[in-house]
Amino acid sequence: MKSRRIVAGSFRKTRWAALLLAVLMNLVALPVAAVDFSVAAVDFSVSAFGTLGYARSDQPYTYQRFIDKSGTFVRDSLAGLQVDARLADQFGATVQAKVAPDTANDNRYEGTVSWAFLSYRPTNDWLFRAGKQRIPFYLYSETLDVGVTYDFARLPTEMYSIIPSNDITGLSFSKNWGMESGDLSLDGYWGKSKLDFRFWLRDNIPQVQSPGPVFVGEDVKVGGLVLSYKGNEDTYHLGVHRGIGRLRDGVRAPTTFPFVALPQAPGIGYYQVDASLPGPGVPTTASFIGTAITLGAEVGLGSGFRVVSELARSFVPDTDASSASTRGYASLLKRIDKWTPYVIFAFLRSPSGIRNLYNNVNNNKVPDFIPGAAMINASQRAGADRLIAYDQNSWALGTSYSISAKSKIKAEYLRAHIGQMSSLVDAPPGSNIRNQDINVFSLSYNFVF
Repeated sequence: MKSRRIVAGSFRKTRWAALLLAVLMNLVALPVAAVDFSVAAVDFSVSAFGTLGYARSDQPYTYQRFIDKSGTFVRDSLAGLQVDARLADQFGATVQAKVAPDTANDNRYEGTVSWAFLSYRPTNDWLFRAGKQRIPFYLYSETLDVGVTYDFARLPTEMYSIIPSNDITGLSFSKNWGMESGDLSLDGYWGKSKLDFRFWLRDNIPQVQSPGPVFVGEDVKVGGLVLSYKGNEDTYHLGVHRGIGRLRDGVRAPTTFPFVALPQAPGIGYYQVDASLPGPGVPTTASFIGTAITLGAEVGLGSGFRVVSELARSFVPDTDASSASTRGYASLLKRIDKWTPYVIFAFLRSPSGIRNLYNNVNNNKVPDFIPGAAMINASQRAGADRLIAYDQNSWALGTSYSISAKSKIKAEYLRAHIGQMSSLVDAPPGSNIRNQDINVFSLSYNFVF
């Protein structure tokens, strides 16, 4: 039986997919060139980008919010418009608007201003920005929405889901050093961001919860430094990022779920996942302090071959209820005229403390003779659903075909293996998705002009 979310949202998704398709097809019909013009001595450049993507899996349950055996255009389709203005020799401004799936609602698209910043370049070696901009978190941070700029059908989710959004409102600088073989640069940033973390509740608990997605808002202050080297076909990237996150509206976040032994049944008990269950109380914190280290490299091997790889390790101390993880991918690509076939291996794994807490809570049951056993057991699964826990890896084989410098068609087959658990999977009511494979086929058209 399909989840209530899928039933309620199917019409909306179809309507938005049709609307986005119409918009993209009209954009494609326009001349494939950026529009440049001047107003009152200010030079403007207008460009647009978009992806029309279809994805389908072989499983009835949903993967990555939208992908199931029914197929979807929602997962990968988006459209955007960017305006760059040169205000003076050293000053500029950039605004980028985007239409994409809402980060806080599975049943609608959302129009957002993803970039809106002023830039100041006093010399060729220095660049300063102020406003809404993108964190240099990944190799493809600047262009992750512009599918034409990379050959993968989709940037590996195992890596590119560290945070729901890597846009901030704040300040940044970039210092560049020219070298004989390339350019060395140091980027620094500090700012604030509003994130929406998604949790999937499997079960219906009368008068307590309904199954479906739950979005939890978090306000984050984040800063970091990124050292990069670019030379010929090679790029190397090392970043250190640190953030402080607080749940909105003064809500305190749990750090673990204490085990409560039942005196009438030695060796039996439950995990106190909220205040509705008797116990010592769920320990909470007003804020999380997280640190992430990112590594990336894109290296040309000659003869059209190149390797792209990224790794990340995130730490959140003093809690077993966080999004801390180790993740990454490695890929090999080969350019053959207009074709670029590739293979990717990616992985995503939470620390043992998080995985153990998830398994202990999720699998815990009290016998039926315990008063309120049904409600207690349901609460255990509901508590596990509110933990972010991963144990998965995937292989992908795909190719891109360059129609022109401004457009690409991409196709990919991906096989994801779910080990103990994965918060990227929406498990059906009463089930546990573990030790299962998900096969996904993706096809997309990507353009920029």
